[in-house]
Amino acid sequence: MSFEYVDLEETWVAGLPVRSPKRALGRLNDPALDQAWSSVLKQEIGGPLASIYTDFAPGIGSYNTQIVGYKCSALSQVTRGHLVAKVPRARYAKFSAVGYFPDVMMRLWQQIDYAEEHQEIRRTFTADYECYPHAYKIDLYLSVERPGQSE
Repeated sequence: MSFEYVDLEETWVAGLPVRSPKRALGRLNDPALDQAWSSVLKQEIGGPLASIYTDFAPGIGSYNTQIVGYKCSALSQVTRGHLVAKVPRARYAKFSAVGYFPDVMMRLWQQIDYAEEHQEIRRTFTADYECYPHAYKIDLYLSVERPGQSE
């Protein structure tokens, strides 16, 4: 198993939104996403870098909203003009990868695809959360059902 189950407390992410379709593995280039990250990285931010995927719309081609920015715990930490989104308190499958971008992201999604294909996880698409402990590591938390839980 290339992941672990964790229970996260409610967390907040502030930053800039990007509405995107689900990108195929290996097609990581998204000019709107690149522009949002570039803008955030040039600004004074109130916490460690983070991102949330929310507002999933599978009925229209798997679109979601990704807010790229930083973890925050108070509105006073939010940079003017940034949106805030909640990572709900829930059970998550935590996947991690270390390396250089974009390879690190591809390896991360290969782990996730494997876990989904082998029915090791069942995603709920409530909210998915990324954080970056350092420049070469990504921790991605996918909202999932608890083992043995059904909808």
